[in-house]
Amino acid sequence: MAGGAVRGARQGGDYYSLDAVLAEETLIPCMFKCGSRGVGRALDPSSGAEDVKPRAAAELPLWMLQALTSRDMLAVKVPRWYGEKMRRKIQAGAGVENLRLRCPYFYDVALALHATDGAPSVADLVISTFRSRYKEILTKAHSNESPKEMARIEALLSVEEAALFNAGRASLDALNRWRFGGRANPTRTRAKRRLDGAPVNGSR
Repeated sequence: MAGGAVRGARQGGDYYSLDAVLAEETLIPCMFKCGSRGVGRALDPSSGAEDVKPRAAAELPLWMLQALTSRDMLAVKVPRWYGEKMRRKIQAGAGVENLRLRCPYFYDVALALHATDGAPSVADLVISTFRSRYKEILTKAHSNESPKEMARIEALLSVEEAALFNAGRASLDALNRWRFGGRANPTRTRAKRRLDGAPVNGSR
């Protein structure tokens, strides 16, 4: 998980996690509550103004939010991938929604926002999304689909979901290697034997 919203606040293995770093680079819509001098171009290179005016809109990386909101300088808005339109899509059928396209780190970003002062809560949406997708993720991971279909399914998942999906596939491969003497994909003849090695229905 990405952990805190301030860069350097990550602890343990997350400090060196590439995924944690990438998640913290996610841009979040915000509004400045007060003006700031000399940072206009630093925040937006296309801006012609050196200063940021009060109530100015901006998109800031996730790692900046905690420090600014704790000083009451910033109001955080709900990112579009957690907005009302997304809620309706999830309610209609969470399993078919492409979270990778919406926000690759859908759950990590939500966790960091939850820890950010004054950020709007998205907990209910994220929890309901995960609950509705978790079973399908593991079911697909344990299915006997073609590599092309497996790649198509994985492309719809967030980075966190893809980790679960691949863990599910790895666990199935490990089980098959144990059951069928080192073969991750057992042959038809081998599959007809019971776990104790005896033939089934007289097969040899």
